[in-house]
Amino acid sequence: MESPAVSVVVDNFNYGRFLKQCLESVIAQDYPREKLEIILVDDGSTDDSIKVAEQFSKRVKIVPRRNGGQAEAFNTGLRQAGGDLIMFLDSDDYWDRDKVRVIADCFKDPAIGIVQHPLLDVDADGRALPTSIPRWPSRYTLRDFLKGGAALAAASGLAVRSSVIDKIGPIPWDIAWASDIYMIVHGLFHTDALNFPQAKGYHRIHGANNWAEGYSSPKKLRMGLELQKTFDRYLAPRLKEKGLDYSPEYRFLEDLDTARREILASMYEGRSSEARARWRALFKKHGLTRLGAFRCGTLLLALASPELYVRTYDLYRTRHWLVRLRGKVLPD
Repeated sequence: MESPAVSVVVDNFNYGRFLKQCLESVIAQDYPREKLEIILVDDGSTDDSIKVAEQFSKRVKIVPRRNGGQAEAFNTGLRQAGGDLIMFLDSDDYWDRDKVRVIADCFKDPAIGIVQHPLLDVDADGRALPTSIPRWPSRYTLRDFLKGGAALAAASGLAVRSSVIDKIGPIPWDIAWASDIYMIVHGLFHTDALNFPQAKGYHRIHGANNWAEGYSSPKKLRMGLELQKTFDRYLAPRLKEKGLDYSPEYRFLEDLDTARREILASMYEGRSSEARARWRALFKKHGLTRLGAFRCGTLLLALASPELYVRTYDLYRTRHWLVRLRGKVLPD
C-alpha cells in the first residue's frame, strides 16, 4: 500500500535555541522524502529563529507571520498543507525517527481520523524527566470524552486526517495554547480517535512554555481557568446541535479541577479567605463522594501551604505505583 502524503506543521515563537533539533528530527524520519512536507510557521519571532530555519530551507517551507498565537500559527500552516495527514509539532519538542511512519500506518483503518500518542517529558537540555504515561483505551469516541476523564495528547503527539481538519474549520484565535485539545474534541464529532500506546516523541518542559511550573504559577492557573471557559463556549453550540451534553461524571471532574486551580491561585495571591470559602463550597457539593472527599482532603494541604501541596503533588505524579493505586481505589 502506498504511503500517504504527510504534512508536518511546526509552530514556532522565539524557540530558535530548540529549533535545530526539532527540524532535524523531522527531516531524519524514515519516511519517503517525496511524501513528507515540512511547514514551519514562525509566529513573529524576535530571536534567531529565522536564521536557524534558513539552514533547512531546502527541505522546510518557512512561513513567517505577525505574532498571533498558537491557534493562528496552526491555521496558517494548515492553509499551506497539502498532505492527506497532518501532524503537528511544537518547535521546542522533537520526535523519534520512526514517528511519522508508525503513526501514518495507524490510519489504514478508514474509521480512524485522529491518532494521538504520548510523549516523554524532558528538560530544556533534553534530559529525561519523570513521565506518567496515560492509561488510554485503544480508541476514543465523542461519548468517551463527554463521560469525563479522557486524557488527550499534546500537539506534538497529534495527527489528523486533512478531511477531518476541513470539517472542524479554523481554530478560534482565543484558544490560546490548547489548539491540540480543540482539534481532538471537535474532531471527535466526525471520527474516532486511535490511541497509540507508545511514546514517539519528546515534550520539553522549560520555563518559557505553558507546561512549565504546573500548579505553581498563579498566572498560569488563571490562564487555565479562562481557557476552560473559552473552550466550553465554543463546544456548547456543537453539543446542542447534536442534542448532547457533558455527563454528570465530566461535570464532577471539571468541578474538582476548577476548584483546585481556584484555591491554589487564591492562596498564591494572598486571598486565603476566598480559598477557604471555595474549599467549603467544594466539600459541601462533593465531599460525600470518595474522590471528592480525597480531593478535599488533599486541598487542606494547599490551604496550609500551596508550595507544599505542589511539591507533594509532583512527587505523587512521578511515582507511577501511587498513581495506579489511586486509580484502583478511587477510579475517575
